[in-house]
Amino acid sequence: MKILTAVSAVLFSAVLTACSTPKPAPVVVAPPPPWAEPRIASLTAVAKEQGYEIQREGEQIKLIIPVDGTFHPKRTLLLPSGLAPLGKVAKALKDDTGSQFAVIGHSSSDGDRDLNRRLSMERAQAVASILMLGGVSSKRLSLHTMGEDKPMADNSTATGRDLNRRVEIRLTPYPAPARMTLAATQP
Repeated sequence: MKILTAVSAVLFSAVLTACSTPKPAPVVVAPPPPWAEPRIASLTAVAKEQGYEIQREGEQIKLIIPVDGTFHPKRTLLLPSGLAPLGKVAKALKDDTGSQFAVIGHSSSDGDRDLNRRLSMERAQAVASILMLGGVSSKRLSLHTMGEDKPMADNSTATGRDLNRRVEIRLTPYPAPARMTLAATQP
């Protein structure tokens, strides 16, 4: 009986100790910064240095490369003056394994619609080629052509047409969350 009383006393004290021991405080982990935050600062510096425009829309970043000064005026050939700036962009993007890149060609509404689509695709291909030569993985790169379908300015003025002739590099998270996948495939 003494053994049973002793075992009961030990068990009772163990239960009391377990119930009275304070629970450890939960560890609070700060959420990671949004995907675009660490990228926007470095890309903004490169964009300003090269004379490109940069825009952020939520967790999407657009680097806008004007055709004027980057490409031959009547063709899709990159000018020598356009190669070095694109090389610097490639250098900034090549180690970013957390992003995917859509290279999207745009044109003005001058001329034939089909020709504009072809020209904008060839310009996008030229930019993508420089990115890949600079080390950006082709697995995270896609090409699109908008032709004259998505103007950013009025095509009735020379200035507007110049603004509409552009190539965009659109950065989104990789792998893309389900909600971002549709947006990335529908420039």
